[in-house]
Amino acid sequence: MANFNTHFTVAATASAVVSATLLSMEVVTPEQAVIAFGVGTLGGLLPDVDSAHSTSIKVGFNVLSLMMTIMLIFVKSSTYSLIEMAIVSVLVFMGIRYAFLEFFRKISKHRGMFHTVPVAVIWGIVIASMCQWFFGLNSLVSWVYGFMITWGYLVHLILDETYSVDLGNRRMKRSSGTAFKFGMFKTTNQKIQTVIVYVSIPLLLLIAPETDLVQTALFSQEAWLNFKDIIIPHDGRWFFH
Repeated sequence: MANFNTHFTVAATASAVVSATLLSMEVVTPEQAVIAFGVGTLGGLLPDVDSAHSTSIKVGFNVLSLMMTIMLIFVKSSTYSLIEMAIVSVLVFMGIRYAFLEFFRKISKHRGMFHTVPVAVIWGIVIASMCQWFFGLNSLVSWVYGFMITWGYLVHLILDETYSVDLGNRRMKRSSGTAFKFGMFKTTNQKIQTVIVYVSIPLLLLIAPETDLVQTALFSQEAWLNFKDIIIPHDGRWFFH
């Protein structure tokens, strides 16, 4: 299993590449690209929230609590008084950092269902939905942040799985198959958990943001041309612009 520093570095690098690409394609603004980078990096730490003694769970929930509090301040600063903002901010930060964290610790087991691909998808849908319905962001930006959390999450799973291969002795370690998986099927309880997770995905999509803006921004002909322009020099001149 990769350590905290490796997860943080790889997730940050992978998130920087995607957020920079979205910025170059003019899908997001510079400010949104920075937030997307932070969200993706956070996603790279989230799969280890089921480890009660990991650095990731402490750093991850500190960052998550702080990000949610800051976003709340930006959204509600024009409607709440300073006293109201202070009270709500403290409640949000403490609720996520301690109450939500303790809930995760009680319901999870390390490398259990939280170390699966469908849970990565669920995180993305939940974040996208919260960004639109709670913070008032448009559907495109909401889905960008949702995608980034899933992207970072998947990078974490893939990295852990690659560490289960001992290239020196050319063998698979005992941890192989426990990091990147699509469910758990050994016991009846695990099968029930897997079914619940998969059923949750279409139900969450019912309240998720619309995808029309995403299709236009990322899958239209104009989006493809923008992407093509940032892949290779559009004027045909390499390094001499």
